[in-house]
Amino acid sequence: MNTFIVTGVPIYLVHGRPPVEALGVRDCRVACAGSIADVEASLPPDASLFTPATGAIMPAFVDAHQHAFLVAVDPFTDVLHRKARTIPDLLWVLRTLIPRHNAHDDGHAWLRFHGYAPMEFAEHRSPTAMELDAVCTDTPLHVLSRTFHESAVNSAGLAALGIGRHTPDPPGGRIMRNRRGQPTGVLLEASSFAAERTSRPRESDGLWRDRLAVHGQNLLANGIATIGDAAVPMHLSSTVVEVLAAVGVAAHPLLVSERIDEPGFVAGATAKVLADGGEYCHLCMTRQQVARVMRASMRASLGPDGVTARAVGRRSGMPRRESDHLWHSGVRYPTRDTFGRVLTQACEAGSSVAVHAVGNGAVDAVLAALKVDRALADQVALRVEHAMVVDADLINRLGVAGLPVVSQPGFLSAYGHELALVPVPSPLQLMPFRAMQDAGVPLVFSSDYPASDLSPWRTVASA
Repeated sequence: MNTFIVTGVPIYLVHGRPPVEALGVRDCRVACAGSIADVEASLPPDASLFTPATGAIMPAFVDAHQHAFLVAVDPFTDVLHRKARTIPDLLWVLRTLIPRHNAHDDGHAWLRFHGYAPMEFAEHRSPTAMELDAVCTDTPLHVLSRTFHESAVNSAGLAALGIGRHTPDPPGGRIMRNRRGQPTGVLLEASSFAAERTSRPRESDGLWRDRLAVHGQNLLANGIATIGDAAVPMHLSSTVVEVLAAVGVAAHPLLVSERIDEPGFVAGATAKVLADGGEYCHLCMTRQQVARVMRASMRASLGPDGVTARAVGRRSGMPRRESDHLWHSGVRYPTRDTFGRVLTQACEAGSSVAVHAVGNGAVDAVLAALKVDRALADQVALRVEHAMVVDADLINRLGVAGLPVVSQPGFLSAYGHELALVPVPSPLQLMPFRAMQDAGVPLVFSSDYPASDLSPWRTVASA
């Protein structure tokens, strides 16, 4: 059935416009649309008729920020998602998975499993190296959270990464330590990304292409026909595009070098640049806002969800007063303070930039860099990923600058309970979509899968 006419249900082509009566399809592409008479006149007389019994037809979704490459490169992506409620349960799950991993063995030295969420465990934290040693002692083991921004390794993993008591935290990362200064095995941000690159299965294994094609079919099953793939190594970008195109998905890679936190600048492409952490985003607050957070945290810690509230407080850390007389918390990447240099690199390479900026401190740094050299900024197409915590001033500045914001409403469903326990202090707001829209900010919704659910309908419901 190469040429056919779809009719009998509402067919929506463009938001805000009434549906059309019929759609003409030739060789799997929309050829024409309008009244049934117009469509019949535009197609060969042997075009067949397809009349769905119920429902409606609408354009496929665009998921502007997800991680198809990271999903495909690891056969054990999301294998830990909601499989355990305590760390002992997680260790049991890992024991059952290791034989499956060995069956996939391609000679790579690491065991690697992805998909846990630290705050979903009763302990409200990641497992430590000592705990993971109970599962495996002789082989490096890496377990990654759903977001990739936090992970944990066993003692063999610490040794393979060269991490010891005197290893300094890398720029943009943290190596968590116990009271004696010994690494616990928990790695945050740049530390986690360095471990991710080391433990990543070999890309020479052609099976990742097969898994990518399967992921593409899953995208189509969810009504997604176009994606932004938010961390694709430069040397594999053309392969990602070709494999997904073969199953009918258009991919637009956001390029990195080898690691997730290393941007890749290529002419005509888009570089992925990190300004702050994910869960450990850069928040910037006044003394009064810090006081409000502390009071809210104290109240929550004494309430029915006190254990969770105290865990949220520990993970957030204590803000520190800096030379600007404001209080800062979270992880900042070096590019946050040298964003002007990033724009220069992008301009020289002829590259666009997608900058990961979750907290208000990171968003402010991006906007400040644009203001310093307006002529340079005008030469680089720029979009902001996330912008989860902002105030009215930042929203207005985003609107004036015309910067698109790619946000993830699904985080409200996935992490909403812990986000609501200790609310961000006013005038900061969490995902103020209506205010952004009213200020003229070009707003795009996406999933950030596998960090949250893939379904576009759940994203829309969360928004």
